[in-house]
Amino acid sequence: MHYYHHRIALENLKYILPCSKLIWVLRNPLPRAVSEYLHQAVKAKAYPSFHSLLFAELAAIKKCKTRNLQIDRGFDNQMFKCLAKFKLKKFLLSTAFYAYFISAWLRKFPVEQNLFLDYEKFKLNPQYTVEQISSFLGLAPAPLLNYTWKYNKANTRDGKARAKRTEIRFTANELKIIRMEILPYVESMYDLIKNDFGWRLDSLE
Repeated sequence: MHYYHHRIALENLKYILPCSKLIWVLRNPLPRAVSEYLHQAVKAKAYPSFHSLLFAELAAIKKCKTRNLQIDRGFDNQMFKCLAKFKLKKFLLSTAFYAYFISAWLRKFPVEQNLFLDYEKFKLNPQYTVEQISSFLGLAPAPLLNYTWKYNKANTRDGKARAKRTEIRFTANELKIIRMEILPYVESMYDLIKNDFGWRLDSLE
C-alpha cells in the first residue's frame, strides 16, 4: 500500500501506536513503475503508453530538480511541491524516491523500529527475508516456507498484463537517461538506510 507517502498516515500511527515496528519492502524504481502501470492499464480500454507517462514525469523531474535534493526535509521538500503543479496522470518514478518518505518517518520512528528490505532479494530468497522479519519482530524462528505459493498478478488470466508488458520498450539511450535521473535519489536512500541494494537502474526487470 502507499501509506508511506501520506503525512496523515504517519501522524496517525505515531499518535495511536508510537511503538510500531515498520517493515519497508523497497523495490527498484523502474520495475516498480512498470508494475504499478500494469495494474492500472489493464483496467482501462484506452490508457496512455508507459513510455509517454514515464517521460512526461521525467521532464517534470528535470524541471523541478535542484542541486540540493532536500532529503532531510521529508514531505516538505521542494521536489514534490513542484511536481504537484504539473498535474501528471501518474507519478510512476517519483513515488519510488523513497529517501524523502523514509526521512519523514524516521523523525517519528527511531531507526531501530524500521527494517528495510529489498524486494528483489525477497523474490530470490524468501526464506532468508522471512527470517529477517521474524528476528526484527522478536518472534520465534520462521518455519520453512511452502514454495507452492501462487502470486497475485494483474489480470494474468486473460493475458492483458503480459501483453501490455511486451509493448514496453526503451532504447539504450533512453534507459541511460532514466538511470541518470533517478540515480541521485536512489543513492540518497542507500545513504539513509545504510545499505546499498545494488539495483540496476536501467533494467525493466
